[in-house]
Amino acid sequence: MTPFAFAQTRAPLPGGGSVMMPSPYDKKPRYPTYGEKVAGDVLIGYRNWRSTMSGYPECDGMIAVGRAERFEGLKKFMETARVGLSIQWGAADLVPGTGWSKDEKRYPVESATSEMGQELVQQLAVHRVGFFDVYDEPAHMLVIAHQRGVHVGVWLYKKNGGLKGARKIADKIAASCQP
Repeated sequence: MTPFAFAQTRAPLPGGGSVMMPSPYDKKPRYPTYGEKVAGDVLIGYRNWRSTMSGYPECDGMIAVGRAERFEGLKKFMETARVGLSIQWGAADLVPGTGWSKDEKRYPVESATSEMGQELVQQLAVHRVGFFDVYDEPAHMLVIAHQRGVHVGVWLYKKNGGLKGARKIADKIAASCQP
């Protein structure tokens, strides 16, 4: 039985085939997205894509899926998928307090191998504006060259599952891949 949080929508992959995407991740939000820039290469799904009070679009995470043979490597897939990130997620790899100066530091992207395939992992801090204060929400990026022939990228808050949750999402998406 498929859990409710991971259900229901089969989405076509650019280049052929399809995958199941988790229900919280909308593939066609009503509000324009950055994912439209890479729609011919990568399937993008956003968690709670919305317009903020400042007028900029924002979300609570993103999933990217692409056929492995369409990319020169996992790093190229990651770079292509990053185009779809919202402004705050796109700058989340900056270490808080060092951004946009000559001394800016970025969290390193680490490479590893798991039972699913090659992985790229990066710690993130998503800059958020709360009701009373501005804060940095801990998050992670996980990109996997899954052994099933698809690349899956998951940008996810730690509170929404962190790396363990991202691996689970990526594995379920890859397992649902149909040619």
